[in-house]
Amino acid sequence: MNNAIIFIRNEEEKELSKAPYLGGNPLLHAVRELRKVEDIWNIYIIGADAEVPGCLTRNSIRDVVNEIDGTGKVLIVSPLYPELNAEDYTRLLKCDSEGAALIYENKNCESFMIAGDKLSDFRNVKFHPVEVKNKRVLKFTAEDAMNSKEESLDDVVVFPLTSSVPVVEEVCNYLNIKPGKIDVKHFADGETLVELGESVRGKRVYIVQSTCKPVNETLMEVLICLDACRRSSAAEVTCIIPYFGYARQDRKAMPRQPITAKLVASMLEEAGANRVVTFDLHAAQIQGFFRCPVDELTTVPMMGQYFRRKKFDPEKIVVVSPDHGGVKRARNLAEMLGCPIAIIDKRRPSANVAEACHIIGDVEGKDAIIVDDICDTGGSLIAASTILKENGAEDIYVCIAHGLFSGNAAERIQESPIKEVVVTNTIVPSSEGLAKTDKITTLSIGWMLSKLILAVSCHTPVSEVYTLYE
Repeated sequence: MNNAIIFIRNEEEKELSKAPYLGGNPLLHAVRELRKVEDIWNIYIIGADAEVPGCLTRNSIRDVVNEIDGTGKVLIVSPLYPELNAEDYTRLLKCDSEGAALIYENKNCESFMIAGDKLSDFRNVKFHPVEVKNKRVLKFTAEDAMNSKEESLDDVVVFPLTSSVPVVEEVCNYLNIKPGKIDVKHFADGETLVELGESVRGKRVYIVQSTCKPVNETLMEVLICLDACRRSSAAEVTCIIPYFGYARQDRKAMPRQPITAKLVASMLEEAGANRVVTFDLHAAQIQGFFRCPVDELTTVPMMGQYFRRKKFDPEKIVVVSPDHGGVKRARNLAEMLGCPIAIIDKRRPSANVAEACHIIGDVEGKDAIIVDDICDTGGSLIAASTILKENGAEDIYVCIAHGLFSGNAAERIQESPIKEVVVTNTIVPSSEGLAKTDKITTLSIGWMLSKLILAVSCHTPVSEVYTLYE
């Protein structure tokens, strides 16, 4: 098991590690370069305050030494030219493992790139200093990082509504700002009142709310909050809806049915939304229901990173789409893992009822990863896992973006052949539901959302939020 260790030495370097741009952020750049070394298992960061997806943060080198316990090789990286502590360095390399260090010798290098794709023979791993050209600054200093951050977030307010309070707290912690003050009240007859607790005149407002159960109530909170922001002279209002309720009603599946997803889109625009951000829409075409800009993020890169760290053999794993509509999602995950895909031919005799009929592709003797956008009652996933087992699949994993887990879904998953369900907190899972099963692993979208807010505020490509998941 090979490991890489990144050192952040002092307060100046901590400030630099918070820079919003990947090109000007030496910590994020170092992580991206280290991920190109294919046989590094863990990346440790010592001395940084912020969490980085897929990395482990520790307080001291001694903590890391105790963890790695002399296994594998060690690559020590110093992205900001500090002098390493000789005692710590010697102690680390006194382990049975071998090691090497990439250290800057002067202050003229903003970043580096690694030549060599394996740590197995670390003597061939070299680094070349490179000059980072950023849109706003050529050479990032701690002062540049702080100024850039202040310019981009000074007029930003992030409001949490009732279903997404923990997510907003995490996002604001990454951004080093406080959540906006807001009060959501309900009258005795069920009416909703949303009161803003601070001025938003001339500011860029982000409203974060998943329109999950109770769907109508959470949706009304968003609409009323939008109206309050518009009437309070907000310059721009972005609706971040991690889980977009009513997305499954995106077409007329039967005569005389509504297209409710379009209705919700029109209501959001009429209430005052200037931009909508969401995750893993049930159908990508829903973006066309809006006249305002829509940014649809995907959790697939996050899932891909999670499963890559399990070090599956690409020849012994297959990514499975539980229906024909999810083939693109499955193909994207399969490309990240370097493995084939399979498709389950599924029929729905009625709403929330699924029957798996046939499998297209080879799953015999392989571990299967089922990828889907929503788990509601769990019927589709359990039917898929059952037919996979019948066709010779071994361990079965599931990754889904939105965990609704309605009714007794958690108990059904616990009793099913599924080994692990990986879900994100686009819908904050209830502690009561999680207590019914030990098979659910939750990944957070907080880091990705914080980078999205920075990208929108700094007018940089939103696609940069995926860089650290590559």
